[in-house]
Amino acid sequence: MKEREALWVLTVAILCCALLGLVGCTLLQPKVAVDFVTSQTDGVAPFPVEFTPSAEGDAVAYYWDFGDGAISTESSPVHVYRDGGTYDVFLAVSLADGSTGSEKKQDLIDVVEIARKGERLTPLYWLNTNNGTIHWGDRGGLSSSTVVSYIHRGQDIATGGGYLYWTTEDTLYRANYDGTGKEAIATNQKGLYSVSVDTELGKVYWTCLPSPPLTDLDWDGSVKRANLDGSAVERLKTYESSSTSFAWWIRCDGDGERYYFSTDNYGVVGPKRVESTASSGGTFEWTFVHEFVPHDVTGYPGSAYSMALDVGDLPAYYVYWTTGDAIMRCKVDGSGKTTVIDGLRSARGVAVDLIEGKMYWSDSEGIHRAELDGAQAELIYPGAHADVLILQQ
Repeated sequence: MKEREALWVLTVAILCCALLGLVGCTLLQPKVAVDFVTSQTDGVAPFPVEFTPSAEGDAVAYYWDFGDGAISTESSPVHVYRDGGTYDVFLAVSLADGSTGSEKKQDLIDVVEIARKGERLTPLYWLNTNNGTIHWGDRGGLSSSTVVSYIHRGQDIATGGGYLYWTTEDTLYRANYDGTGKEAIATNQKGLYSVSVDTELGKVYWTCLPSPPLTDLDWDGSVKRANLDGSAVERLKTYESSSTSFAWWIRCDGDGERYYFSTDNYGVVGPKRVESTASSGGTFEWTFVHEFVPHDVTGYPGSAYSMALDVGDLPAYYVYWTTGDAIMRCKVDGSGKTTVIDGLRSARGVAVDLIEGKMYWSDSEGIHRAELDGAQAELIYPGAHADVLILQQ
């Protein structure tokens, strides 16, 4: 309640100053020192910037004006500048004792615009594990088609380097984007699950799960990579036991620097053919591409049905995942974990495009899209069953 009242007082004060034309009026004269720093100040649109505030005292409410018409009340927001220009940034802070402070930095952000976002809107691809099919569709829900059929126990899909990739329980395949030229590029991959492509380095990564408990399956529990044609396979990590967390979903950052993966065990969900009722947790982790030294991003409740990184021309800033009834996200350093959309029914796939500023997801109703904060949600492919949903890279 105190935080809500403080935010209300702060907002009223700001509006009063704006209406009276008194930006420097006494209402907003800082009683405490307020400042902020940015992760970067100049770059090419779309240009993501992380803002970190500092204030003397217990801050309970924040008001950011990024200078391009966008505002935020998060404490440490990440804002994406989508148009070229030079922008002022303003921060006002309300403290627990009722005092306020503010800071404005003129001409702080300088953005150069090279390409319009509409020039590179690639299609959606999704995997229907029930029917064993992969589908293509445009982002507006206007047309779709089946590009690959008769997949036995399909698990995950990825695109990159001009190819569509998918996994079954023991084989990694690839084909042209229209489904022609299908070939098996890695066979006898026991427990094969998730796949991702690093187009910068020309590598494909995949995970193999360890053997589930109380089964006679012989899975090898590993993280591997190879050239895009499947040659020169490297084993990056081996998990000796399924009793501890192991790599599940894997996603490359698109910048040739890191890849991210979720960890879990067979306590909650597991593959659809594994039954269990015990409780467990998991984490998101990342590692540099040249070594397997995991760094923790964040823990999450239960199992992630799918995960995605925000796609853009710059390194990822957010990790998104679905939990069945919600879409969650956090920054790639683990901070700012929040629920983007909740109240969903059997949410599965999720895909995010930082350049377009859209988020796509699938649930029992079909495939949806919305703004990155969940606003303006709409159902674009009613009835489409998508266990995994990606954007063509």
